[in-house]
Amino acid sequence: MEIFEVAYAPPRSSDEFVLCIGKFDGVHIGHQAVIRTARQYAGSGQLGVISLWPHPRWTLQRDPDYQRALTPVREKRRLLEQYGVDRLYEIDFTEEYAKTSPEIFVLEHLAGLNLKRVVVGDGFNFGKGVHSTTDELVELCSRIGVPVTVVPPVTVNERVVSSSDIRCHVKAGRVEAAQALLGRPYTLTGEVVHGAGLGRKLGFPTANLGGIDDFVLPAPGVYEGIAEIHSVKATDNTYWYTLISAGYRPTVNGTSYEVEAYLIDFDGDLYGKDLSVSFLRRARDEIQFTTTEALIEQMRVDEQLARDRFGLHKS
Repeated sequence: MEIFEVAYAPPRSSDEFVLCIGKFDGVHIGHQAVIRTARQYAGSGQLGVISLWPHPRWTLQRDPDYQRALTPVREKRRLLEQYGVDRLYEIDFTEEYAKTSPEIFVLEHLAGLNLKRVVVGDGFNFGKGVHSTTDELVELCSRIGVPVTVVPPVTVNERVVSSSDIRCHVKAGRVEAAQALLGRPYTLTGEVVHGAGLGRKLGFPTANLGGIDDFVLPAPGVYEGIAEIHSVKATDNTYWYTLISAGYRPTVNGTSYEVEAYLIDFDGDLYGKDLSVSFLRRARDEIQFTTTEALIEQMRVDEQLARDRFGLHKS
């Protein structure tokens, strides 16, 4: 996938392609419907996406709920490429860029691209003040000879799938509900860093995940999931059923939010490796135990329950 980091206007293009436009935070099942529709129009040709980062509600309002993302830049790139996008235009959404009018966006920025068609989701807003509608997009694009397709929203239980709802689910620990709307498990990707080594001392060596400050973080608790250990070649990646501890570790007087993964039956050195942990099920709340022994006993129970659910048996 070709990536363009855009400060203002995308570079002009002579190659014809179909373009999707949106924030695409989460790349959820609604976003995937837009991408699939665009791919149908593109056929064997090129498919492009214009996306924004940071989220406009962080840039313009400093809304703390939007400082983090369901899919920060590196994760969004990986997913969009996986879903068949050939070129990605990443708009650096600054306060200055937010002043761009709908007319400039379409008649100058999009006009510089050789577009076969534009595809957006229903409810798409664009341009200064984000008051412009899909109807205006259709009218403006008609001036540059580009047809627009508006994809109907995807609903679950008659509620439109939205990144906002998924954020709420993740932050509340409802990772099963988040998975239903994302079309895949909610996943954090980071680098394994050195921690205090307490897990190893307790008999449960864990991988401490660093570099996840840009992600929306799940509610404190213990989760069952799967971990992907990244290699230089993606075909060499390996996967392990995993217990994930997310939270503040109150039993050992922890003060900062940490994500630690116990890869069941794994034996090896993970330090410095990239690791993705996917949250499949919330097993329990984070608990403050009165003794270390009580914590160890609960960890044994957690592991056995996970083994039973995953069909794993100790050798």
